[in-house]
Amino acid sequence: MRTLVETEIAARDASNIRNRLKAAAFPVAKTLESFDVATSSIKPKVFDYLSSLEWIRAQHNLAIIGPAGTGKSHTLIGLGIAAVHAGHKVRYFTAADLVETLYRGLADNTVGKTIEGLLRQDLIIVDEVGFAPLDDTGTQLLFRLVAGAYERRSLAIASHWPFEDWGRFLPEHTTAASILDRLLHHATIVVTDGDSYRMKHRTEAPTTT
Repeated sequence: MRTLVETEIAARDASNIRNRLKAAAFPVAKTLESFDVATSSIKPKVFDYLSSLEWIRAQHNLAIIGPAGTGKSHTLIGLGIAAVHAGHKVRYFTAADLVETLYRGLADNTVGKTIEGLLRQDLIIVDEVGFAPLDDTGTQLLFRLVAGAYERRSLAIASHWPFEDWGRFLPEHTTAASILDRLLHHATIVVTDGDSYRMKHRTEAPTTT
């Protein structure tokens, strides 16, 4: 009987993990175990702290800033997958997809419900922040989400823009400052550098004559 109960519990847990992974909408599967810490600019002690997921339990944030190909997305997705396996609810977005989702809510007058739905997650991941500029409305919508999550849920973001340059893609500087104020108040800030991993490991096409 004990074996049957344990088997049923294990099957239920596996099903819950599959459902949470599907709901998270990760674009690819990247794990923390496959991340090469030794060649990364992320310090091992910082990586170990992030991998502990304690910051999620404390409802703190994570901001990873650095050039393309330095492990930002891999780290975010790996942490998100680890959080799912630890029992957390996670949702992944690119910044463009997040703003589009919020705009759809604004268009049909459900943006408040959309934001509250997102805030049911334990961790909201927003990748590629700053790849495209936002207009005033998009900036306000992003602020509403960040303000709603403040000290309630964890946000993890990645951007190639240093914080002092966020005015390049957030047009309303007062709102941009308010977003950063809430995002960074309880946050681990990781700055990556180095050459692009993708460029170093690119596969060159064979030449033809």
